[in-house]
Amino acid sequence: MNSTDTSRIRRTAVSAAVLIVGALTVAGCSGGPDAAGPGSAASGTAVPTTDATTAAATNDALRAAAATARDAVGSGTVVAVEQEQGGAAWEVLVVTADQVEHEVHTNAAGSATTGTPVTDGTDVDDRAEHQRFVDAAAIDVDEAVGRLHDVVAGSVTELGLDDHAGTVVWEGDVRDAAGTKHSVRIDAGSGDVVTNVVDTDD
Repeated sequence: MNSTDTSRIRRTAVSAAVLIVGALTVAGCSGGPDAAGPGSAASGTAVPTTDATTAAATNDALRAAAATARDAVGSGTVVAVEQEQGGAAWEVLVVTADQVEHEVHTNAAGSATTGTPVTDGTDVDDRAEHQRFVDAAAIDVDEAVGRLHDVVAGSVTELGLDDHAGTVVWEGDVRDAAGTKHSVRIDAGSGDVVTNVVDTDD
């Protein structure tokens, strides 16, 4: 073998090595298991969702709105809380010791009132009903939120005391992770589930 042939063989071997290294580099940069970032499907780790976080934030905001409204009135029992304006505000109803209903509006976080409380011109029948609801509600609004979340994991967007077949209940709407609305009633005295149905009105 002459020197020309030897040089040719060496050049061919070097070229082949370069090609192999290049191919391995490209393979390493393209979608292999080790190339996936943390939390990606390829790494085998589930990507966390914010559903639980959103539900917790909404439920905390509802509780905060109830506390803020109660403070704004000065005392009383929160008998209803409802998310309004597409989630930008809360409407809270507080009944004071004289059975008068006060309507309070708060911001989305429930941390501050918007405007001043408005007193409803409650008649005798309304006052009697308010007293019945307040007397029957051994479970307050804070506990009711937690109980509804235990029944259906999700965001409680509306909650209020009501009468159901002669029993005073906390009746609420809960949005689950899929966005489905559930209408849930629990006994206001015991916390037992009375009804739990999917609301198909939306």
